[in-house]
Order: sequence, then C-alpha cells, then structure tokens
Amino acid sequence: MNTENPVPPAAEGGTSVPDPDPISDQIRQVRSAASCLLEKAEKGSSVTDLAAAVEKATGALKLAAEMERAQGNGPERVRDYVALLTPLITIIILAATLIAQNWQFLRSEHDKREEAMDAQWQDAVKTISASGALSPGVVALQPFLRSAKYGDQARDAAANLLANTSDPSFFTALFGTALAPVTWTNVDRVIGLDRALRARFNPLLIKVADPKKQVNDLSRLSKDELATWNYVLTVVPVIASEIGGVFKTPRPSGVHIDLSDTYFYRGDWRGVDLSGANLQNIQLNLCSLQDADLGGVTQFSGAVVVGTPWWESKSINRPLFEYLSTHFKLNTAILYGPSTARVTQDEYDAAVRRLQSQLK
Repeated sequence: MNTENPVPPAAEGGTSVPDPDPISDQIRQVRSAASCLLEKAEKGSSVTDLAAAVEKATGALKLAAEMERAQGNGPERVRDYVALLTPLITIIILAATLIAQNWQFLRSEHDKREEAMDAQWQDAVKTISASGALSPGVVALQPFLRSAKYGDQARDAAANLLANTSDPSFFTALFGTALAPVTWTNVDRVIGLDRALRARFNPLLIKVADPKKQVNDLSRLSKDELATWNYVLTVVPVIASEIGGVFKTPRPSGVHIDLSDTYFYRGDWRGVDLSGANLQNIQLNLCSLQDADLGGVTQFSGAVVVGTPWWESKSINRPLFEYLSTHFKLNTAILYGPSTARVTQDEYDAAVRRLQSQLK
C-alpha cells in the first residue's frame, strides 16, 4: 500500500462493506410502530383505545427524534443508545402489535353485534308486519328504540302501529315508550301520526253525519268502524296535549310549523305560539287557543274551527281574523273548549273588539 497516498481496500481489489448503522434500523422500527399506533387511533373503537394509542404513538415519535439526534454524537454515543433503547423499542413495537390485535378483536366483535342486530331488526319487522295481536310488535321494537342505528326506524314503525291500531291500551303502552316525551326534535313524527289518524277518521265523520238532525249517527258504523271512532277520540287529545306542550316552548330558529291536514280534539293550546304556521285544512274541535299567538298565519284555506274559541287568542293577523269571523263566528247553541263551556254573545263581542283593535 502506498503510505503517502493510501488506497481504500476496495481499490485494492477487496469488497466494500458499509459501516453498520443499527440506530437507523431502530429508528425505522420505532417510526413504523408509531405509524401503526396512529392508524389504530384513527379507527379506535372507543375513546380509551384512541387515547392510549395516541399517547404511545407520541412517545414513539419522541424516541425516534432522540435517536436521530444521537447519530450526530459519535459511534460511542450510538452504541450507548442502541444498548439502552433496544428493550424500550421492543416494548413499543409489542404495544403497537397488541393494540392492533385488540382493535381487530373489538372491531370483529362490533361487526358481529351489528350483524346480530341487523338480523334481529329484520325479524322485528316481520313480527310487526305479520302479527295479528299487536303486543308482539311492541316487544319486538323494544331493543331498537334506543339504538343509534335503528332508533329512528323503530320510532317510525311505532308511529305506524299507533296509526293503524284501534286499541287505546296499546296506544298507552307504546306511545309513552317510543314517542314521548315530545320535543322539537321529534314533534314532526307525532304530527305525522295525528295526520294519519285524521285520514282514518274523516271517512267515518262523513258516514255518521246527519245534516237533518245536526248530530252524528253512530249507528251507521260497523263494529270495527266504531272501534276506530272511539280510538281516535280517545288518543287524539293525548297527542294534542303533547304537541301543544311543545308549541308553548321557545321555537328553535328556522323551524316552521306545518299543521296542514291535521285533526285536534280537546287540545289545551293555551299560550301556544303558532305564528306563521301552516294551518291549511286543519280541524280544531273543542280546543283552547286562549293567549295563543296566531300572528303571521297566511296558510289557512280549508281550516275548520268548531267549538274552539279562537277569539280568545292573544294576537291574530287580518286575513285569518276575517276568515274565522266570517265562517266560525259564535254559535250560542254549542259548547266551546276542552271544558265544554258556554260563551255569551257579550263575551264574544268584547273579545272580537279587542282583536280588531290590534289589526294592522
């Protein structure tokens, strides 16, 4: 070898062997473990799993950074880090593996539960559809009413059952479980139930009406029709009370009330806010509107207000006032409101004058 101009072994015909870089390999392992942990954190089956994976991934990344800084401190420093950190790296990689396996197990169990729930839901739908006695339908729905996946479908199924039965005790059992309490978030579903009941009730109203006697002749109804008649008149006041209770609370911004084609009977709607509501083809029988806000109502064609003292409302707009005062003025021969009270002409006239004074 030329001592003045040394030649590397490779230049003399030997084989070049790179210096081992064990810490670089360790860094790659740590970064790989951190990546695995973060991936599982994104898909974590619970908040606890997510937090644990993120914590371990953060520690792994910090460790990788420390190891990279150690590379600039000479071979002795590298050897120290390798000796010191190898057990820790092994633990981190093992933790990543265990978390991955645990996540896969939990995901597998979750999928199994979802599949089982899907199968149970299909069975429940069949039971609800085929059951002659409705009690099995109630039992079948119970597990799904609190389900995030099937809750809305179960409540829709409950409303459909209540719209088609004629059993008041069944209504009592299912309404309180599936649809109460009624709030702004689910009031539309209950309004839809009322609308469906009116669709069943209207043909019966036409059938029993006796224009000559000005009464309803229930003898014209079949046994099943009479059961439906009694059912509607029993449950609609409950529905009216629940919906009225919602309308007495502050209305969320942007919410529009649609009561078109509904039927309410003996509803205590004192103090409700119906401003701007759609009242087309609504039917209010023996309801109370004392101190109700009827301002801004422009959709009211076909509205029928029988036995409901609308003149007790707090405010009303001119078009609706003119419509009601023309078609549904006081009839001293009938009773008014849920309490079926008599209203005198003087009381009516005074109330009408009060409303007229507010018209614009």
